[in-house]
Amino acid sequence: MIRYSCLVIYIVYMLLQNTQQLFNQRMPDPRLSYKKQMTLVYEQPKAFLEGCIGISGSVITIHQPEPIPSGPVLYVHSRLGLPEIALIAGYIEEPAGFIANPKVFRLPIIGQWLERMNVIRESSSEMVYEDILTQLEKGQSMILSLDGCINPLELAARCSLPVVMVETKGTDELLKGSLFKRLKPADIEVSFSKAYIPASEKQLRA
Repeated sequence: MIRYSCLVIYIVYMLLQNTQQLFNQRMPDPRLSYKKQMTLVYEQPKAFLEGCIGISGSVITIHQPEPIPSGPVLYVHSRLGLPEIALIAGYIEEPAGFIANPKVFRLPIIGQWLERMNVIRESSSEMVYEDILTQLEKGQSMILSLDGCINPLELAARCSLPVVMVETKGTDELLKGSLFKRLKPADIEVSFSKAYIPASEKQLRA
């Protein structure tokens, strides 16, 4: 209960602290590549996400057998929740876009940060697909879920993009309790697989 209260206090404090920074932050130099622009925009949100996990007192172990390829990559998780997005987006080196529920955009300050980060609003699969393609064409990696509205493996095969499967363990132990939430330290593991490009149907038939 104490850790959960600390998390709430931390979130409120960081949001208030970064309010002025959000509205004073100038858009990155348009002469920079889109990826470099997003790297600058993501600096504060990444630190915020890391802090949300870190305040739990959890031990985080990263397993990455080899470097992530340069260029746009699809980070694919079996089931993305808030802890999984915070872990992946907060701990990978490059900025990576993701999909969020439209209701989150209505929250004060958080909604403005999501807009600045070009986070994709969850909507029809056709609109989401087009938004994802737009970001990928600009060189932005994406964090997608296997149970989402877009099949990331089919997308990767169609666009010849590398896929990095991500597995997380221990996130279910972070929050306990149904009525009174308790934030508990957990042993969390984040495993990144070797990157691969899924074969398309045409390649399989050849």
